[in-house]
Amino acid sequence: MTIGIAVASVITVPLTLSIPLPGIRTVVWAPFAGIFLTLGMARLQRSGSVALMIGVLALVLSRISWIIAAFLVIALLVTEGVMVFRGGFYGKANRLLGNVLFFCSATVAGALVGAYAAGDVFAAWVGQVWVLILMTVVSGLSGVLGWWLGERVVKQLQRAGKLDVS
Repeated sequence: MTIGIAVASVITVPLTLSIPLPGIRTVVWAPFAGIFLTLGMARLQRSGSVALMIGVLALVLSRISWIIAAFLVIALLVTEGVMVFRGGFYGKANRLLGNVLFFCSATVAGALVGAYAAGDVFAAWVGQVWVLILMTVVSGLSGVLGWWLGERVVKQLQRAGKLDVS
C-alpha cells in the first residue's frame, strides 16, 4: 500500500508544482492516495495501520526532503492519536474518519512546516486563515473521495475472496 501511495504522489504532485497555493498538492493527491490508505486500513484494521504505511513513506521521502517527512509524520501522529481511541480501523466509518483526519492534518501540517521552512513568501499564504481553512476542507473532501473509491476496491476484493474485512 505504501508503494501505491508513493506512486500516487509521484504522478500527482508534478501536476501542481506551478500552483502556489498551500494544500493544493494534498487536494490532488488525496483521492489517489486515499484508495491505498483505505486498502491498508481495511487489510490491517488495527491502530498503527496508518503509521505503518505512512511512516515507511516518510522514512523513504526523508532522503528527498525533511519538510515532506515532517508533515507526513505529524499527520500520521494526529490520525493514529485519534483512531487509537476509536479502536482502530474496523468498519467503514472508522476508515472514513481516518482518511479525513489524515488528509486534513496533512494539509495543516504541510502549510505550517512549509511556512517555517520557506519563510515570508509562504507564511503570507498561511497568514490568510481562510485560505488554509478552505484548503483543509477541500483536502478532507478529496480524502472522502479516496475513501469511497478505496471502499469500492475493498468490496470487489471481498467478492473475489481475496480480502476478509468486517
